[in-house]
Amino acid sequence: MKSFFVIAALAACALAQRLHIVEPAAGATVQSGQQFTLELRQDQTTSSLQQTSVLVAVNSCYDSCSDPTSWGPATVLYNGAFNPQYNSSAPQKGLYQDLQIQLPELQAGGAVIQVAHQFKLGAVLTPVFDYTMQLVNVD
Repeated sequence: MKSFFVIAALAACALAQRLHIVEPAAGATVQSGQQFTLELRQDQTTSSLQQTSVLVAVNSCYDSCSDPTSWGPATVLYNGAFNPQYNSSAPQKGLYQDLQIQLPELQAGGAVIQVAHQFKLGAVLTPVFDYTMQLVNVD
């Protein structure tokens, strides 16, 4: 029974570090072939946290956005450093970073923006992997 509580506590710590796609919002329209701002927000933490990287990719999913097995390979839009900052003039944002992303020419319809996030957490800097996605419309 004790091991259950340990595992639950570790899972809660990992989930508390989640990365969120704030912009574009779910269901927002982005223009094919144009730049857009991707705002990523990191949950606050009391643990030691060392950022590693993020990878941003996009998939056209057309009318099958609810079925990830039909998406096919994604196009990588950004693979690099992630260094969220606290902005004292916008404290409600918490830790965040804006990335200017160039969207490739995509067919109009549904698309999914995917973000894979790697970081190290805690006193022993345990590697953690986080994944999030946002469904958008391409015009």
